[in-house]
Amino acid sequence: MNSMTPLTLEELRDLSPSYVLGLLDAGERIAFERGLEHPEYAATLERDLVAHRMASELLATAQPMGPPPELKARMVARIAVEKRAMATVAAAVPFKSAETVRQTPASRATRVVTPPIPTAIIERRATRTARTAWWTAGVLATALAASLVVAVDFRNRTAALEERAAQDNTRIARTEAKLAEREKTLQTLLAGRGNVVLVNLNPAQPTGPGMQVFWNVREGKAVVNAYGLAPVASDRAYMLWMIRDGKPVPLELFTPGDDGRAIVASVELPTTTSGITLLAVTEESSAGATTPTMTPFLVGEVPTKGATR
Repeated sequence: MNSMTPLTLEELRDLSPSYVLGLLDAGERIAFERGLEHPEYAATLERDLVAHRMASELLATAQPMGPPPELKARMVARIAVEKRAMATVAAAVPFKSAETVRQTPASRATRVVTPPIPTAIIERRATRTARTAWWTAGVLATALAASLVVAVDFRNRTAALEERAAQDNTRIARTEAKLAEREKTLQTLLAGRGNVVLVNLNPAQPTGPGMQVFWNVREGKAVVNAYGLAPVASDRAYMLWMIRDGKPVPLELFTPGDDGRAIVASVELPTTTSGITLLAVTEESSAGATTPTMTPFLVGEVPTKGATR
């Protein structure tokens, strides 16, 4: 290969397994390393090298594997080619036939002397045998490395799909939870049959947060809709109180979402508004409280109209 001729990306990718295994000749290695410096090829080739190195490491620690079934047929065919080549060389080189030599001039005992095989032929045989062995090992190693690269890529793709499926399942579960919460909210409101009392909780400042409490007096349930709430620490929460007969009674702990909103369904309230004058909100410990530890920042007056039972 002419090291001065630039290779395409596909040609360079074909060389990457042999580059990792150290099977490239000098020209191929130079061309590949120039490809690694190419701004458009570098990222792809680096990914291929990482995958092939992983495959090589797996090969080094893998369990012993038998040769593929077709290897024997290829080796037999290769041996036949070598025999034909040797026959051609033998026909071209003058061999001396075996000679019968007397042990001594006066003796009748004889021995057969076989002429030695030329040194050039022996060296040629050894070179071809070594070259064949290296070629076979290189092909097997490259094929196994390519198979392991495909397996690693498939595993990575599978893991990505499983992660995406898990994320989809999480989103579906959140959506189903929101739908169930809305269904519960609708049931609370619709079951009132005209006995729903609306309590608006207003902030101390006009630009502060706000809250609406839809109280189904008939069922003793309420739906809370809060907005504009500031986030709280993990050990803190907001507490909804009712002021009954002049005393605060804790109703519900809740925390807002990232958007500062909170919708709480099925808050337990009495089935009468009698004696209940105010609803209020404070910030308390997430473990709850029996009495407020601060002045409420949201307060709403309970209407006396519509009080039942």
